[in-house]
Amino acid sequence: MFWITIVLVAASVISLLTSTNNIPGSGIVRDTVANVEYYVIKAPLNYVRGVLGEYNELKEVYRENKRLKRSLDNYARELALNNVLADELQEMRSITKIKSLPTDYKVKYTTVIKRDSENWDNKVIIDIGSGSNVKKGMAVITSKGMMGIVSSVNRVSSTVTLLTSEDRSVQLPVMIKSNGKYYYGLLNDYNVESQTYKVQMLSTVNKLKVGSSVTTSGLGGKGKTPKGILVGTVKGLSNNASATGKTVTVKPSVDFDDLSYVAVVQRSNA
Repeated sequence: MFWITIVLVAASVISLLTSTNNIPGSGIVRDTVANVEYYVIKAPLNYVRGVLGEYNELKEVYRENKRLKRSLDNYARELALNNVLADELQEMRSITKIKSLPTDYKVKYTTVIKRDSENWDNKVIIDIGSGSNVKKGMAVITSKGMMGIVSSVNRVSSTVTLLTSEDRSVQLPVMIKSNGKYYYGLLNDYNVESQTYKVQMLSTVNKLKVGSSVTTSGLGGKGKTPKGILVGTVKGLSNNASATGKTVTVKPSVDFDDLSYVAVVQRSNA
C-alpha cells in the first residue's frame, strides 16, 4: 500500500509537469505515466476486485449448497418417518380389520371444458362423468386445494359447483386445527367483495390463530369428500348476531381465476 501511494503521488506530479505540450518529450512522458498507472495501479486493482467478486459468489454458492443440504437431510428424515408410519398404519389395519380410513382417497385427473362468463363464480364443466365412476357429491381439487363439489353427472362429463357459488345448499364440513386442537364447522357462504369463505362454527371456540389451516373434516357421509383436503387458512373470527354461534372468515387456497387442470377425489370406500 505504501508503494502504491508513492507511485500515485509521483504519477500526479509528472502529469502536472507534462500537462503542457511546450515541454519537449512531454507526449512520451504522458504515455509512459499512463502505462505505469494502468499496469501498476489499475490492472492490479481490477484483478483484486475480480477475485473478491468471485470469492463472494463462491461464498453465496457455498451457503446455498448448505441450505440445500439441510433441505435434503430434512426430506430424507421425513421420507424415512413417512415410510415407518405407513408400515405401522398398515399393521394396525391388519390387526383391527379396518379396510379404509377417512383420509384414504384416489384421484382422477381431468380438465375444465366449459366455464360461462355468466356463471363464472358458480359452476364449471369437466370432461369425465359416470363412465369414470364420478358421482354426485364428490370433491374436486386443484394442486392448491379444494375448489368445488360435483353437483350433476352424465356419461362423459360432470358439472362442478364451485365453493364460491351463490348456491347456499352447498355446505362443506370442515375442521380447523389451531393451537393443537381441532374445531369443526360448515363452509356455507362466499363473500365476493372480500373473496373469503364464511364458516359457521359447530364447535365452541373463543380464539383461533390467524393462518391456521382449514381442511375438509370427512364428515359429509359415505362417498363424499374425504378428510384432510386443504380448503384455505383462517383470516378472522367473529361473533354472529344470531344464536347460531361464531363464524370464521377463511382465505381460499385455490386461485379461482385459474381453473384448467383439476382432479375428482374418490374415497377408497366409495
